[in-house]
Amino acid sequence: MRTISVDGLAGLDKLRFTIKNKSVTQYEGGRRSSIKGRSTEFSGFREYIPGDDMRYVDWNAYGRFDRLYIKEYMEEREGCINIFLDTSASMDFGGSPKDQMMAGLAEAICYICNKQRDSVTVTDLADPGRTLKLPKGRLGLLRLEAFLRNITIQGKVDLKEAVKRAATGKHGLTFIISDFYDEAFLDGEEELCKFMRYLRQEPVLLQVLSREELEIDETGAARLHDIEMPDEMVSATFDRLTVDGYLGALKDFMTRLRSSADRAGAGYYLCRTDRTIGRILLEDLRGLYDI
Repeated sequence: MRTISVDGLAGLDKLRFTIKNKSVTQYEGGRRSSIKGRSTEFSGFREYIPGDDMRYVDWNAYGRFDRLYIKEYMEEREGCINIFLDTSASMDFGGSPKDQMMAGLAEAICYICNKQRDSVTVTDLADPGRTLKLPKGRLGLLRLEAFLRNITIQGKVDLKEAVKRAATGKHGLTFIISDFYDEAFLDGEEELCKFMRYLRQEPVLLQVLSREELEIDETGAARLHDIEMPDEMVSATFDRLTVDGYLGALKDFMTRLRSSADRAGAGYYLCRTDRTIGRILLEDLRGLYDI
């Protein structure tokens, strides 16, 4: 699978995905937690309790009030981020292929999370046992690039079953990147999102579609084949009525995904392949960030 240049992601340095405090681990990271700890960000004062670490006594306050007070700081914790990739053959389509956009989104998300020292795991849904736990720092991004380059886009993926197999009991934010062209998933997208919410994960559906799928300008006769079943060919004639019917059905499909996500407490975002990664991250996905 083709990737993008890590050096081109520097403009995303200040972005940070919103994760609820209950969705962070006990490990040190760069994410604020409601738990008081020993980071450099001051939170407030409380009265001294026997057994408190005397290093955090505010001696200036003691001199003024003749009472001991402890300085508290915001604890910084590590967030858990999961990225699930649909590597079925339908993702290898478009003048700007969908799989390239998927790889770029995965790299950009990992770049943002790496800056926040979050824990990130990337999974190939064609083989849910094939995962990459990113090391911190630039090494993690280089490992990710190699992981993505070794993925082959082919065959079919049962999204619903694959995600269930890949989902863990760890709380966190989970991105599913796909075109969602899977009939089994269409009958169970809301159920799956609710299942992930039950696992205390926050699912986000990133639907990747090409310009050729979203806009059809030409009409006439054509020979079509299912990209996931290349031996099956169909002859078809596209007139304006047929094209309008297709575009209407696609719009209904996207609306259904968004509505199902909303009802299940999940996120839904369209990622067009004719837009740049930067515009998608900075504009289309702006609802995902801490402001």
